[in-house]
Amino acid sequence: MNKNKCIFLIFTLTLVFLAVPVFAEGSFQLIISIGNMPPSNLPDYSVLFYVGQPGVPIFIDGRYAGETDIFGQLAVTFSEEGQHIAWAKSFEWYTSYEQAVFFVDKSPKVIYLTPTLQGKLTIFSNKYPVFVYLKNGMLLGKVENDSEPLIVPQGNYDLIFSVPGYNDITKSVSILAKKENPIWLDFVESLFRIELKVVPDVFSPNGDWSDDETTLKIYSSKEATGTIQIKDFSGKILYEKNIYVKPGLTEIVWSGSEVKDGAYTVCLLLSDGKETMSKEARVIVDTSRYTYKKELVLGISAVFLALFGFLIYQAILDN
Repeated sequence: MNKNKCIFLIFTLTLVFLAVPVFAEGSFQLIISIGNMPPSNLPDYSVLFYVGQPGVPIFIDGRYAGETDIFGQLAVTFSEEGQHIAWAKSFEWYTSYEQAVFFVDKSPKVIYLTPTLQGKLTIFSNKYPVFVYLKNGMLLGKVENDSEPLIVPQGNYDLIFSVPGYNDITKSVSILAKKENPIWLDFVESLFRIELKVVPDVFSPNGDWSDDETTLKIYSSKEATGTIQIKDFSGKILYEKNIYVKPGLTEIVWSGSEVKDGAYTVCLLLSDGKETMSKEARVIVDTSRYTYKKELVLGISAVFLALFGFLIYQAILDN
């Protein structure tokens, strides 16, 4: 036997003795699985998890189950049938594993935990933080600076990059696995725009549980500060509030309980520090619109409670 054959034989025997995929009562077994067929030497209620990489921790229902052996697999024996969730945790930033839902029965089975390769998206921008969204609106993450890359699964994406107060940027990006993928962004400050809506614009604060309040909806393209006022027909201020708004929608609920029936004007004044804008909207308070919704809800609730109490009483008598 030549030297190369001796080295190969020693290496093969070492692999056999190091293979420890099953932690059933501390026994050592060599488990070989072909395709989707579970190995014949697995006990009942066993699952062989295959990852393809050695030393990868596997968790089942949130609990550590063990690490894969040199063949990238780990066998676990359960005590009974049932549904479980398993996932593997990689120590390499460019690899991740999705959760796998599986059902344990008496027959052994093989579960493949397929790795997903990832890349780094490094963003060089004139403004931070940058929020990164998929085209469907799902948030991928927030990037604070160019030294904090975003980990993204490999593939081609249409991404939306957003900074509050600036116009969004849409770009097609290709993420290569195990690599740092740089992108440069130049955000342009958005114009300052505001809108004001009152919903509903006719409401009845009379305690009938129907339209007892109204919502003052403030839309702003940028961060801004200012005031919102409600005035009567003579211009007298009946309600006033200092406000700070972020880009998007800000809602203020007004009960209207402190004013009489009639028409009122909602006045909005906002400034982004460079420009000041104002908007007005009309709202009507009409307490004569009584719907008896409260009485109807309370009446139905009382009937259900009485019925529930009667059923409990009958059950006690039957016992």
